[in-house]
Order: sequence, then C-alpha cells, then structure tokens
Amino acid sequence: MKKITQNNKTNIYYFSGTGNSLHMAKCLKEKLDESELIPLAGLVKQNSIKATSEKVGFIFPVYNYGIPNVVHNFVEKIDLSNTKYIFTLATAGGPGKQLIIQQMNELLKPKNKQLDAAFIIKIFSAYIITSYDVLHPKEKRERRIKKAELKLDEIAEMIRNNTQGRRTKRTILPNMRGSYKSNMEKIHAEDENYYSDDKCNGCGICEKLCPVDNIKLVNEKPEWQHKCEQCLRCLHYCPQEAIQYGEHTLDRERYNHPNIKLKEFLNEKQV
Repeated sequence: MKKITQNNKTNIYYFSGTGNSLHMAKCLKEKLDESELIPLAGLVKQNSIKATSEKVGFIFPVYNYGIPNVVHNFVEKIDLSNTKYIFTLATAGGPGKQLIIQQMNELLKPKNKQLDAAFIIKIFSAYIITSYDVLHPKEKRERRIKKAELKLDEIAEMIRNNTQGRRTKRTILPNMRGSYKSNMEKIHAEDENYYSDDKCNGCGICEKLCPVDNIKLVNEKPEWQHKCEQCLRCLHYCPQEAIQYGEHTLDRERYNHPNIKLKEFLNEKQV
C-alpha cells in the first residue's frame, strides 16, 4: 500500500435513489475530519463545477453493473485540477466493482487523474420494477445495513491516510459491459412504463423528489419527461404507494431506508 501526503479535507459527492448510498455517505462523513457532503442532485444542471478540496469521493449505487448515467455525466464535467486523491464507494445488490473501476478511470484519464481507491459495499437491491423484491424480512435488511456500516471503519481509515488501494485485475465479462451499455442507452425512455394509480392524491412529492426534474404534475397527476435515471425514488417514497411500473410493482413492497428522512431528499436541490 502506498500513501500520499496531503491535507485531509474531503468533498464527498453522492447520488442516491432509495437511501442506501446516502446513508453510507453520511456515516463516512462522520468518520472523516473536515469533510463535506454534496448531493449531485443540486449540481446536475450546472455546467461549471470545481472540487474545492484536495481529496474527493464519489458515492453512488451500482446500476446494471456500472455507474449511473447521472454520476457518469457529473464526473465527466467536474474540474478536479486541484484534487490529489480520488476514491469511489458504490453500494450494490450484486457485482460491479471491476466495471466501475474501469469506467471511472476512463472518465478521469482526460483530466490526467485516476482512482486512488475503490470500494464496493454489498447491501441489497430495491430494483423492484423487474424481477426483484425488496430483501425480506425487515430484520434481515437491517442486519445487512448494520454489516455494511461496520465496513466503513476500515474504509475511512484508508481514506484518512490517503492510502492507495490495489486495483482489481480481474477480467470484465463481455456480458457485463454489454448489459450496462444496452440498458443505459434506453433507460431514459423506459419511464413510459410509469403511471400513478387511483391512490394518487396529487401531493406532488414525486415531482419534488426527482433528482433530475423528470416529473411534472399535470392536472394533479405525475407525468414523466423521458430523462429518467431509474433511481426509483418516486416509486419507493410515494406516501400513497400510488406510483407503479407496468404490472411489476402492483403487489411489491416499497423500501425507504430506515435512517433517511424524506426531507433529506427534498432539500438536496438547495445546494
């Protein structure tokens, strides 16, 4: 392990759908001195973004084995000229570390940067619009969250000491990269499968929650604008459980991270 000498101020940029990544970001912030938590939702519309610290981290969920579109676009445009240490931490329900490392380094190469450390924490998937159900029972979910929290002590120590982690040399399976590419190419248009059922009371929380302003209320009903990132925040956090995705979600349990309050997401765009 190699160490880099520098100060310990840290910018932590995060993107989160149902709260797992936000919770990890908050827990990590508590373990790092002079750290600042910054939601990507408050910055996605800005054309000029510059990191203000010498140490930068990106925290997000794994989507289709790789990086969410919104994170990809953000890393592509952020100015990291003053940054000397870069790490990423991804939450996942399955594999993805190899592809994420490669993707991040591809984005960082034009900036003459590379990842110093990459971490993946397996929690569980809340992607209920396909074949997944939320992990049952509730007690099992909570144990999985607690287990994930314990891993942050070692991760925080590495980041605090500016430690360069070993980069994986495992082969990226062709179907992994192929699945990511094909799914991400069509992800925006797939919001045509969303709708609100008779339980919808027109509260507008879905519109306020969307990190990319993809939902507009028309006649007190949500309409999706075809720039969806498939974070499922609108679906999981609807107070009436009125948002559906085709027939897949009609009888499936919704998931709100037990340690994340609705207002935390509502306040993200006030950065």
